[in-house]
Amino acid sequence: MMAVDLRAQKPLTPRHGVWPKISKAGATIALWLAIPTAATEQISLASFVRETVASNAAVLASEATLRAYTARKAAAAQSYDNPELSIETEQIGASDTGDEAARRYVVGLAKQFDIHGKRIARVSVAELQRLVAEAELDDVRARTAGELLNALAIWWTTSHRIQILDSYQSALMDFQSLAEQRRAAGDISRIEANLATLALAETRILRATVEADKLVAEEGVRRVTFADDVLDWPSLDFEFPTMIASPTDSVSTLPVVRVAMMKAQALAAVINEETSNRRPDPTLSLSIGREAGSGVAEINVSVPLPVRNRGNHAISAATADAMAAMREKDNIVRRARVRFETNAERYRLARRAWQEWQDVGVVSLVEREKLARRSWEVGELDAASYMTHVEAAMKLRMRTLDLRLFVWKAWFEWLLAAGGMDDWLDSLENQ
Repeated sequence: MMAVDLRAQKPLTPRHGVWPKISKAGATIALWLAIPTAATEQISLASFVRETVASNAAVLASEATLRAYTARKAAAAQSYDNPELSIETEQIGASDTGDEAARRYVVGLAKQFDIHGKRIARVSVAELQRLVAEAELDDVRARTAGELLNALAIWWTTSHRIQILDSYQSALMDFQSLAEQRRAAGDISRIEANLATLALAETRILRATVEADKLVAEEGVRRVTFADDVLDWPSLDFEFPTMIASPTDSVSTLPVVRVAMMKAQALAAVINEETSNRRPDPTLSLSIGREAGSGVAEINVSVPLPVRNRGNHAISAATADAMAAMREKDNIVRRARVRFETNAERYRLARRAWQEWQDVGVVSLVEREKLARRSWEVGELDAASYMTHVEAAMKLRMRTLDLRLFVWKAWFEWLLAAGGMDDWLDSLENQ
């Protein structure tokens, strides 16, 4: 089983010598692919995520729900039956003198006694429901952070796609200018010189498509955060941490698992509540007063008879609900464990592929671009072959962005699957 080392990592920076100096066109093609460093006045990624989560409407709604269940628990703790006050007066006949009618005046106080633990059962259910709301709040916060990070990753990827296409387009314009000079000198044909023109038209079409994708990605970020200005959006300038061994038992602490467990326990507690509710509690009443000039004192005890409604159906329903919640909890725990293991392996593979590209691919690509440029300049490559190399380099850089996006998403999914979002944000703040 795998986990992640959340210790501080150095930001991604290219090693010395990875980006050698080349000619103008080649330098334009060899676009800087590393993640740009955030401006000093720009908010950090950890602060941006935390502030967004704190102000998100879904999170605020979940917080209000938790406050409501907290108040319900307090109400359940004070749910004693209130005493009842009664005042009676009535005419009961003539007095001994025969002049006045005799009257009865009685003041009574009645109180039902909870001898079967109904209030304790209500408090137990209310507390478990509060814990469910608390776990749901943690789940909403984690999912909101994950949604924001994934949206940022997509937006940054599309933004970098546009940068690559702009550089590719600039390189094509340089090539077109040089090709026209060589055509005028009779070195290449008109068809070869027109290759850049056709490639430029295709690149402009592709760029328009990527621009539309960027707008969609921008919408995804704006759905989560109130920070409308894209200049306030932080860069994902962190190094991908390495994996370390960790047991899958940690899935029991995940918010989604805690929600399922607390729901099952709450519905099991409802069984006890319904069982206590079917047991009648006695009501004791005390009355004092006067009747026909004499003092009166009365004591009454009443007990409901569970004849018409014995509460059996309510207990059966609560038992079925508890059984369903227990089965759902088992299903969620199993899925969480599978998600934990799968995302650990997915991130490990993605990170290894990215590391291999960083170690070998970047240098090889730059060298290939330089070699293709020199070969075309000295006549070893015709225009069509050179354009093929340039286009292949551009497509490789685009696939590299796809790879980085895949690693980003794998990392964020792993954080959600392992419940490590808060720890990771803390590690970012400590860097």
